[in-house]
Amino acid sequence: MRAATWKAPLAAAIAIIVVAHPVAAQYNVARDRPYTADCEIMDQWTGLVDGVVDSDTSPGCFATGNEDDFPKTVTIDLQRPCSINRIAVHNSTNGNTRGLVISCSEDGVNFEELRQFIFPQAQPITLNHRFQDRPAQFVRIMFTNSWGGGLGGDYRIYVREVEVFGVPTDGTPVELAPPAPVGDPLVRTRDLRLFRRWVIEDDGPLTMALLGDSAAACGEDAWPQIVAERLELTRPDGAAVTVAAMTEDGLSPEHASGHLGMIVEEEPHLVMVTFGSDMREFERERFRSSMSSLLARLLADTEAMVLLIGPVPREDTLEVSRRVLREMERLADALNLPLLRTEAALARADLTEDQLRDEDGALSEAARNVIATGVLELLLQPSLEQ
Repeated sequence: MRAATWKAPLAAAIAIIVVAHPVAAQYNVARDRPYTADCEIMDQWTGLVDGVVDSDTSPGCFATGNEDDFPKTVTIDLQRPCSINRIAVHNSTNGNTRGLVISCSEDGVNFEELRQFIFPQAQPITLNHRFQDRPAQFVRIMFTNSWGGGLGGDYRIYVREVEVFGVPTDGTPVELAPPAPVGDPLVRTRDLRLFRRWVIEDDGPLTMALLGDSAAACGEDAWPQIVAERLELTRPDGAAVTVAAMTEDGLSPEHASGHLGMIVEEEPHLVMVTFGSDMREFERERFRSSMSSLLARLLADTEAMVLLIGPVPREDTLEVSRRVLREMERLADALNLPLLRTEAALARADLTEDQLRDEDGALSEAARNVIATGVLELLLQPSLEQ
C-alpha cells in the first residue's frame, strides 16, 4: 500500500501563528486491496483498485463476465477499519455499465446503502460521492443492469477504477470466513507429470508416506490404502506400493515435526500432508509459520513428491477448515506443490454433510472414495510426452 505524502509550501512570511490539532491526510484506502465478486470476472481484466483511473483495456480496467444475471456485485476489503467520506467510481468507454448502488459495512455482513446512480452509456464519467464520515472496512458496488451493446456482449460490466477515500482507524480488522471453494478441486503441477513418468511408470517399489491428522488415518478400507491398491493396478507388472502412516488424531503442523525423522527413514517417493480436519480454532500466523517450516524440512530432507490434501469439512468447524484450505492454497502456489481441495471435490460429488461420516465419526465409504479418486487424478495426469 503506497500512502500518499505531501508537504505544505513554506510561506514567505507568517504574520499569524495558528495552532491547530493535527488532521490525518486522507488517501485512497482501497488501492491494491483485495476484492471478491459474486460473478465471473473476465480473464486479466482485474484493475478495479490498481490505481489506474483512465484505462479501458486489461489489466488496468475491470470487467465482469457476460452472463445476464443481475445484480452483479464486487466487495472491496480495506483490510482494516477506516473512516471514509468519499467514494469515486470511474466509468469506462467500453459501454454497458448502467445502474449501480454503493454501500459500505463495518463487518462485511450488514451494509449501509450510500448512493444509487445511473451512468450514461459509454461515457467516461466519474461518480464522486461525498458523505459524512462512516466507519467501514468493506465497500460494495452493486451493478443492477446494463445498457447493452457494449464491448464483448450486452451484459459485460466495465469499470475503470473504484477509489475509497479516508483514513485507517485503530479498530481491530474483521476477517471474513472464506467462501466455499469452487472450481477445479485439483491443483496440478508439472512436477506431478514428471513423477508419473519416472516413478509411477517405473517397475520398482513405491513408498507413500502420510503425515497429518485423522483425515489421513490408514486402515484396510482407508483412502490411502485405496490409492495404493489402484496405483498397483496401473504400474508395470503390478509393482508394489506400500504405505507408511505417521498420523494422529488432532495432530497439528507444529507438533508434527517429531514424525519427520520417521518419514525421512522411510525414504518415501511421495508424502501426502493433511491438517485442519480436527482443528476447532485457527491462528493464521501460527499455522502459516509451522506449516511453512514443516514443508521446508520435508522438501530439504527428502527427495519425495509432496502433495497437500485439504481438510475434510465439518459443519461445526467449517470456517476453520476453509481458513486452513486458504493457507494451503497459498503455500501450494508459493512452493509449486500439488493440492487436492477436498471440500470442492466432495461438493463436486454432491456429498452432503451427513454423508461425509459414519455414525462413529469416521469418514464414510463415499467420502473415502472421493478423496482417493482425487489423489489418483492428480498422480495419474497425462505425462509430458502425451
